[in-house]
Amino acid sequence: MEAKDKIALLAIAATFIVALINLVYTILNNRKAAYVNTVTASRLKWINSLRDKVSAFISVTVRILNPEKASQPPEVLQTLLRERDTLMHQIVLHLNPNDKEDQAIQGAVESVVELAEQGDYSTELEKLLIHLRNATQVYLKKEWTRVKRESKSGGQ
Repeated sequence: MEAKDKIALLAIAATFIVALINLVYTILNNRKAAYVNTVTASRLKWINSLRDKVSAFISVTVRILNPEKASQPPEVLQTLLRERDTLMHQIVLHLNPNDKEDQAIQGAVESVVELAEQGDYSTELEKLLIHLRNATQVYLKKEWTRVKRESKSGGQ
């Protein structure tokens, strides 16, 4: 075998090795990107769901204590109470039981229900609802920033 044949064979082998390394890298990188995209999409869904549930919870709580509630049929009030209780449990199930911020939101939701059970739309309840809304807003902004950071860095 001549020297130029050996060089050509070495060049073909080197090209094959580089192509194989590139293929392995591409496969691993695509798997990582797919994972990051899946996690990001799931977190965005979770953020939107929690936002919707908290806003609906606040709205339903206000409707239950509406001064016009006396003119509403009892079935309407029962439906609103069931909806509020369902939303309360859905919010709690969206939260991390081991995280301090999550527990603060859960505590606010439970306090709202306790105050609402008294039957008055008091200033204390109004302040608590505003606190719940603002705490959730700050929490969701933090989560959104985390999602953006992780999607940019590839989940690292």
